[in-house]
Amino acid sequence: MKMACFADSWEPFRTLSRVWVGPPDGPFRPVSLERAQAQDRAVVLKLAGVETFEGAAGLMGYEVAVPRVEAPSLPEGVFYHYDVLGLEVREGDRSLGTVCEILETPAHDVYVIRGPAGEWMLPATRAHIRRIDPAAGQIEIEPGTDLASATSGGEESAEAV
Repeated sequence: MKMACFADSWEPFRTLSRVWVGPPDGPFRPVSLERAQAQDRAVVLKLAGVETFEGAAGLMGYEVAVPRVEAPSLPEGVFYHYDVLGLEVREGDRSLGTVCEILETPAHDVYVIRGPAGEWMLPATRAHIRRIDPAAGQIEIEPGTDLASATSGGEESAEAV
């Protein structure tokens, strides 16, 4: 069966022996992964127990996931979306809100922040973000960043997958 791949690459996942499959609202169940082959922004999977076209068609619309504890390690400075969602955004001692959504754009991700001033967007670039620290539950932005006039192109990305 063929699935869309939302990660930058399937390469970090190539050693997985199982994935979790289920409808978007769950429940998910573990399924052995027999083979996987990347094809551009998609991956062709051979799941144990799915032997026919009808069996694969029965999974149409399902999601394929990997629990965080089973996910491969990423290079330093690269984060899974679920590592970033829920982080508190801070400028020095001031809390600006929490990451509630991540928008993927061609240039870089954009974090949607919900805070005391309402909802606003933070370009996920090194020009705007000083440090992402999931262990501390925080994103520290560059002091004095004028987010209202931030541009969206040509900046080095603070990567998230």
